[in-house]
Amino acid sequence: MNKNFAMKQLRAGNCYSYILSSKDEALVIDPHISLQEEYLSYFKKNKLQLKYIIDTHTHADHFSSAASLKKLLKVPVLMHEKAISQVADQRLKDAEIIRLGVKEFKVIYAPGHTDDTMAIYGAGRVFSADVLLIGSVGRTDFQNGSPESMFDTLQKFKALPEETIVFPAHDYNGKTSSIIAKEKVNNPFMSEDSKDRFVGSARSKQLPKPFNIDNIIRVNQKGEAVSLEVISPKAAKELLSKDSKIKLLDVRSVLEFTEEHIEAAKNIPIDTLASRIKELSESGNSFIVLCRTGNRSPMAADMLFQSGIHNVKVLDGGMLRWKKEKLGVIKGLGGISIERQVRAAAGSLVLFGVLLAFFAHPGFILITIFVSCGLIYSGLSDNCLMGMLLMKLPYNKKLYSSKLGGGTCSISQ
Repeated sequence: MNKNFAMKQLRAGNCYSYILSSKDEALVIDPHISLQEEYLSYFKKNKLQLKYIIDTHTHADHFSSAASLKKLLKVPVLMHEKAISQVADQRLKDAEIIRLGVKEFKVIYAPGHTDDTMAIYGAGRVFSADVLLIGSVGRTDFQNGSPESMFDTLQKFKALPEETIVFPAHDYNGKTSSIIAKEKVNNPFMSEDSKDRFVGSARSKQLPKPFNIDNIIRVNQKGEAVSLEVISPKAAKELLSKDSKIKLLDVRSVLEFTEEHIEAAKNIPIDTLASRIKELSESGNSFIVLCRTGNRSPMAADMLFQSGIHNVKVLDGGMLRWKKEKLGVIKGLGGISIERQVRAAAGSLVLFGVLLAFFAHPGFILITIFVSCGLIYSGLSDNCLMGMLLMKLPYNKKLYSSKLGGGTCSISQ
């Protein structure tokens, strides 16, 4: 590892967090509740002393581990001066400098997604929070967001050197970074020069809000995630073997659960959890809550806490970490995702159209033209008519009826 400067990008679901280090000092940007053990392991392995914890804004779609890391390591939390937070120790202003080892990083006040957002710029990189995403921007319709402010913030990013590497707090398409030059050309929001058009477009969008947003904001503002006890898969398995009153509560969707699950786990999808609180409370059991990555399970655990069920732990890293540690899962019949069903259906229709046109009548080539037009429309509009039709099949209705609803932090849904 380069001791003058190193960066580690970590992912939890669609959320990115970053560890920056210089010499023996480190800071973490936007720490995620499910990644705490990974942060601690990285610090220990590389003999780093955590100096700062930075939350670029008050997150609304996941729990921050800022309060937990602060309590554990006695390290200050840095947020923008406009942040409503009981966790923050230092309030930063635009253009303020953060010193780390031999490196300096500049605060860029970046309102638009929220009014307390800041970006961190230095070492040829900009950590753009939920404002500038790869090919998109953050939404502007909650937490005092403003499309006018978003447009102005994007002008600040445009003024950065074109080779500046962009590291966002979220990505929903599997991309890890970009550069300013590419975003100025390929990002339709970044390339928009008219403030009126930008604002009009942003205000016209009707987007679903992230699941359980009000509770998540409350937890992050008050630092209540520190009360959530996170347990490793091995420790969880040991507890389950010793106490029959401890139960695994899997809050993934029915589709995810049927594909694979842990033996004896009880499946209650998070979007139906509120209706099952009474049942869980009356059972007298303790619960270890899990999901796929560790993003939904803290939300579910908080719902249980708020309902008076306090004997709850969160499985660190979810099913992915459980499988990584080879603790065993039960494979089910599962289901085929809508995306795969669309590919199979479209491919089959094209093949049949070509065969029928060749062996029966040339007019059947219209089938392939129809399918091609449908796929082009789907790509341009992001609305797949074939997928909508497939969703109406009884098979898919059952599998997808309990998928987690709600929106993302991106303006591009």
